Amino acid sequence: MFKQYLKPLFIAGCSLLMLAGCGNQTATTTTTTTAPSNPLEGKWEQIDFRSSLERGMGYLDYRSSEEIPRRLIYSDAFKDVTPTLTITGDSAVYDVTATTSVAVGNFYDYAKANNLTSVNGTKEEYIKNQYNVLKQSLEKWNNQKGYLTYGFNDEKNEVQETLTGITINEGTGTMEFKYAPNFLSLATFSVEKFVKPVSYKYSIEDGILTLTLEQQKILDNNQKVTAYFTMRFKKVAE
Repeated sequence: MFKQYLKPLFIAGCSLLMLAGCGNQTATTTTTTTAPSNPLEGKWEQIDFRSSLERGMGYLDYRSSEEIPRRLIYSDAFKDVTPTLTITGDSAVYDVTATTSVAVGNFYDYAKANNLTSVNGTKEEYIKNQYNVLKQSLEKWNNQKGYLTYGFNDEKNEVQETLTGITINEGTGTMEFKYAPNFLSLATFSVEKFVKPVSYKYSIEDGILTLTLEQQKILDNNQKVTAYFTMRFKKVAE
């Protein structure tokens, strides 16, 4: 009789010991740490492009009386263009897509209203002609071993410009451009020719990436002036 009760008690005692042992075990958790993400990484859209474009066109040397109103008309017509800066690691790509129809059409209207002799044909013909002239001057860069390429949409009179060769130097807080950023060869965001390298300083504040450039330029009368360029970007939500 005693043996009959001993076996169940022994099993129950072992079970209690096993439960107690499990209760005393310390649970271990594995924590993984990830390196802080690069705040520059990702796609950025340029904001207030009109201001940058006006500054770039403002430093051009317009010798023709017709070119001065063209500068104002073009900067207004392209004000809603949104170039992008896509940053991956320590390199970046600057892209811009724009149609020339509105800008060229607005200049045509101005020229006709002011009896400028350089504008001929209908408005549609003039728009298409100016697009073709621009396309011919730009597409030659596709055959060069450089950092600038172009794509075209003839139906929309649209040009896509892609600029590579941009290196980010976090140590100096600069972005090094092998070619200076420009806009369809209508304006360069540098006082030098766009094929010359430039170094922009960069900073991020309140979610805005700001690129700045300060350069010296000597005018025809040997007067030295300081040129300033600013490009501002807002990050695109992922």
